[in-house]
Amino acid sequence: MGNWLLYQLCQLCMFVKCIAASSSGTALSSEPVEEEMWEYKWEDKSDAEIHGPFSSLQMLEWTNENYFPDGVLVRKTSTAPDGPFYSSRRIDFELYV
Repeated sequence: MGNWLLYQLCQLCMFVKCIAASSSGTALSSEPVEEEMWEYKWEDKSDAEIHGPFSSLQMLEWTNENYFPDGVLVRKTSTAPDGPFYSSRRIDFELYV
């Protein structure tokens, strides 16, 4: 393959990556993305024991292994200490991995 054609293919790849990043609302960056961490509790009670923090990958694995058959209440650790918990059934942990 000629150098010119190889150069054109590289330019096309960069263009496609930029389009994909802008359409997803993310920017191309060399900075590492901080991993989202989660905590959970089994009951919707103010005095229920809170477990965590756990990574998104760990939460995804437990969800896939049906460790939470009825779901649990989860929130990001970046949430305020008195922030709300949400049903784990409504969270797609794969989006955070």
